[in-house]
Amino acid sequence: MKNLKTCRVNMMVSNMDEAIDFYQNKLGLELTSRYGDHYAEIQAPDLLIGLHPTSEKIVKGNNLSIGFGVVEFDATIKELESNGIGFKMEQDGWIRLAYFTDLDDNQLFLAERTE
Repeated sequence: MKNLKTCRVNMMVSNMDEAIDFYQNKLGLELTSRYGDHYAEIQAPDLLIGLHPTSEKIVKGNNLSIGFGVVEFDATIKELESNGIGFKMEQDGWIRLAYFTDLDDNQLFLAERTE
């Protein structure tokens, strides 16, 4: 794919303002653009997250997972916990994982290689 410019994950959200608040203020990511209540883009390192509002029923969790690789795993966990985010921790061989969800139960995780 020679012409690939960006990669993103898009997800449906039940409330655009609350979704933006979660990603921007709780996770500390940057809101790069917003088109009214139709669409917003949140920038994470090497990942663009597109938020689409829907009036249809959100299927909680809907098999979507967004991962964030981190360098200082424990410090990141502590910072996000202070923002009210809870985690389910897991060690999977050479990787540490901390699973959490957003306001619509979409699964997110932090990851750090241990080797």
